[in-house]
Amino acid sequence: MTESGSVGPATSGLSSKSHENGIERIVVGFDASPSSARASRLALSLAAPRSGRIWFVHVSEADRRMAEPLTDEERDVPSRAILRAMEALVAEAKSRGLHAAALTREGPAADVLLGVAREVNAGLITMGTRGRGDPSRALLGSVSAHVVANTHVPVMVVP
Repeated sequence: MTESGSVGPATSGLSSKSHENGIERIVVGFDASPSSARASRLALSLAAPRSGRIWFVHVSEADRRMAEPLTDEERDVPSRAILRAMEALVAEAKSRGLHAAALTREGPAADVLLGVAREVNAGLITMGTRGRGDPSRALLGSVSAHVVANTHVPVMVVP
């Protein structure tokens, strides 16, 4: 796991998931797809000013369809680009006075996102409609559909 910033629940007296002027805690599923970038921008605009916290979460899963495994270098190139993009989002959030962290985790993407949302007591999960999965999924991708079906908080799925 790679992480920038803290993950655990805030100890600065924030006790509610939402604030009258915005949402206190938002988890964003980020895979560098255009829809996840739009979900990230939306999260930045929905976060409570000065007290909002955003966790940009990228989940890597082993691609079982690959005939040959990737080398460490081949696997790291997209990861570095995604990490740079998330670090730019964290910097933008901080420039707006928000608290933000970039997390990378391994495992089934939907389960990881749901776990992080529980872990940080999120008030909202934002994510794109489809990432890098099966393009035949017209409305929701398998990850977003699983999150919507199994969440304990509102989910905003962005096309």
